Amino acid sequence: MIRIHLSSDDIARIRVVESADFGMELMSGGALAAHLWRPPSTQRLARWHQEMQRRQDARTLSIVTGLYISRHVPGMLGRPDRMQAAAVADHLDGLATADRLTRFNQALANGDLTAHEQLATAIADFRAAAVEPYRRRISSAVARAGARTITRAASSGIGLVLSTLHPSIRWNRSTLTLATDTEHDLELDGRTLVLRPLALAAGFILDHDIEPEAVVIGYPTPYTISAPDARIPTASPALSALLGGSRAAALATITWSPAITTGQLAEALGLSPAAASRHTTVLRDAGLIDTVRDGPAVRHRPTRLGTDLISDSGRA
Repeated sequence: MIRIHLSSDDIARIRVVESADFGMELMSGGALAAHLWRPPSTQRLARWHQEMQRRQDARTLSIVTGLYISRHVPGMLGRPDRMQAAAVADHLDGLATADRLTRFNQALANGDLTAHEQLATAIADFRAAAVEPYRRRISSAVARAGARTITRAASSGIGLVLSTLHPSIRWNRSTLTLATDTEHDLELDGRTLVLRPLALAAGFILDHDIEPEAVVIGYPTPYTISAPDARIPTASPALSALLGGSRAAALATITWSPAITTGQLAEALGLSPAAASRHTTVLRDAGLIDTVRDGPAVRHRPTRLGTDLISDSGRA
């Protein structure tokens, strides 16, 4: 068991996020690929699992899943800056303690440069097949789950939220207890407890190294991730010339994924949130989108005129 002790100040600082963390999604996807989480909890991800296996070669899967043991999630998997030899070595120490070193992992532990290069390639290939084709669906599921959690916290209190994050997490007014294979007491020491929905998770993930000022608990969303993202319709050259390329792309993205937030739009287009906000302001003023506030989030959807513009543009 890991016990996280929370003072009243700690509880007041708890934060729920609504934006996807694709590094943690990669960690979660690896746990599913390694069969650490079993049905029926994974039924909503069954099609994702089938598609992921179809896209992956056996060598890549064996390298990635060989890094997992029960309750031991390799945090460096989703963080390029953690791929240094020292970070890999720390994780391998945990595997060795559990007597789960494969031949490939033993080569990693011995500092074999070829093995480290193969690991980096396998992780990149796994991410390309298991996460990247689902980015928009993942973002949507996380946004919906985060908003739902925030609403429940506001209406029923954070205690109820902590009590219902996951069956393996218990709350008793001052201590959050997570069912793990190790015994450990964790003090926040001024850090913020962050609750992060994960679309590709069936179990929880605890990471207290991602951010120096935060302890992150990833918990599964209830939403199904099935087919890969559909292709976003592109605006015609004429519409791009009229609105500007980035603004036309913003309208196309909002049309494809109504209820998208400004932050998600910025991520989809590779823009800063401020730039995405400027584009949505112009589109709204032109009557091409509507904007509504959903708690702390701002969501956008196309008007009939905006939808018609994109549809006509695609036929042009």
